Amino acid sequence: MEHITDIYKYNPQPCVATIGSFDGVHLGHRAMLEELRAYASGAGLPLMAVTFARHPRLLFDGNCEPFLLTSNSQKVALLASAGADIVAELDFDTLMAGMCAERFMKEILKERLGVKLLAIGYDHHFGKPCDGEGFECYAEYGKKLGIEVVKLSPFAVDGIAVSSSVVRRALAAGDLTLAYKALGHSYLLEGTVVHGAGIGRRIGFPTANLLPAEEMMLLPADGVYEVLFRIGSACHKGVMNIGVKPTVDNNRLRTIEVHLLDFSGDIYGKSVSVEFVRRLRGERHFENIEALCSQIEKDVARVRNGI
Repeated sequence: MEHITDIYKYNPQPCVATIGSFDGVHLGHRAMLEELRAYASGAGLPLMAVTFARHPRLLFDGNCEPFLLTSNSQKVALLASAGADIVAELDFDTLMAGMCAERFMKEILKERLGVKLLAIGYDHHFGKPCDGEGFECYAEYGKKLGIEVVKLSPFAVDGIAVSSSVVRRALAAGDLTLAYKALGHSYLLEGTVVHGAGIGRRIGFPTANLLPAEEMMLLPADGVYEVLFRIGSACHKGVMNIGVKPTVDNNRLRTIEVHLLDFSGDIYGKSVSVEFVRRLRGERHFENIEALCSQIEKDVARVRNGI
């Protein structure tokens, strides 16, 4: 797979392409790429996924809450696994944001990337927003530029059209089952182990505190989760708490902590990844430390025994 990070140094070649943020690279995105593969194979051309190094929302709303489902590195790897021969990451800035769709198709897609056929999602729009502009307009622009434009079919799970927004809502509700159905893979969080307040160790359940690698990554709803914790090639079962620890911490600061089963060692500063398996319960306040510890013991037993 070829990864383009500077389109102005790229030697364009004829290709079949689709464009989008591809946040999460969910089953809808994968279905699009699979459908597009037929066009690419028939034309004998490589398949390119055109995406953005920075999600467009971050340019227009710098104060938005965390919402990303994948880091750039995750997204590129997932697009490659979904069948893209080339992933082109555009540096989305104010200049590009100000381009109308026709100019974008001409200067970026045609002249810089060599796109011969452009496939877009059934409800996708690109370029500077313009009232009434949609697929028919893109197709007309394409005729002038020598780019064939086709519309791809929607993809649904349980009668719901899959989108990044559907995944975000599922995670915000702690519904890992729906999130997995839409993504086609477990939700993953990457980060670094940092020092915490040491409360977990003091009550008998030491935890690894996680600082996400991408600060705009969406965290699932506060609560307790079964996770798989990966350090290099090693994988450990864990119990993760996302929340403010209302029983033991008056600061009300939201933290991400993982108690690893059958593990000991110094992993501070290590880069790790956490795969969400299931939600065990919501976070809640306990009357005392003893009650909290009793519940944690039950959480650990459930994860250890798979119940």
